Amino acid sequence: MYSALKLKKRYIVFQTKSAQPISEEGVKSGLYSFLLRFFGEYGYSKLAYKLLQFDEKTGMGLIRCERGSLYDLLGALALIENLNGKKARTIALASSGTIKTLRERGFDFIKEKE
Repeated sequence: MYSALKLKKRYIVFQTKSAQPISEEGVKSGLYSFLLRFFGEYGYSKLAYKLLQFDEKTGMGLIRCERGSLYDLLGALALIENLNGKKARTIALASSGTIKTLRERGFDFIKEKE
């Protein structure tokens, strides 16, 4: 594939705050439904995001998105009030162009490879 055709990726580390524990599937479906409502189908497709990892113990997760939609996704994460019917907030902690940099910053829950 030509490098001009590849998406330029950014990674976001976020944390969920909730009184009730939230599973990875709950976060995945909650993000999907919120972002689809917020951006619509066309805007949602331009995000090109994917939930790569989620640690249920700490409530921390890793999202990959397209570089041009980084700030749109960061803003949307700040507006989330519930995930999958459970009252929850999401806080973006850091973003980077590589997973290695995020691990160096101390986010040890990130696994080596997908």
